[in-house]
Amino acid sequence: MDIIIMMISVSAVLAGGVTYAVTRRDLRGGARVAVALACAVLVGGACLFVPWLPLFAFLGTVVVHLVVRRLLTAKLALAASGVVLVGGCSFCVLLMMMALETM
Repeated sequence: MDIIIMMISVSAVLAGGVTYAVTRRDLRGGARVAVALACAVLVGGACLFVPWLPLFAFLGTVVVHLVVRRLLTAKLALAASGVVLVGGCSFCVLLMMMALETM
């Protein structure tokens, strides 16, 4: 049980910290903290159902954000990243549901 709590905590802290660092040029003050906190809660919540997969979805989202930020404005890149992260975490949960259903 302790390793599960540690895994969820590490995933959430890593997601929040990386989000805070990546969005430091795009957002200021409270908005940066709110986005980092929302990302940490989403990844940590998804890790309750699926171990480690939401963290990979998050890392893919960071790559998408960095690429899209070069092509579009910062706000559009953040919106696209949010959609990709929610979709990736939802896909991870659905994948685990299908795997458990066929067991």
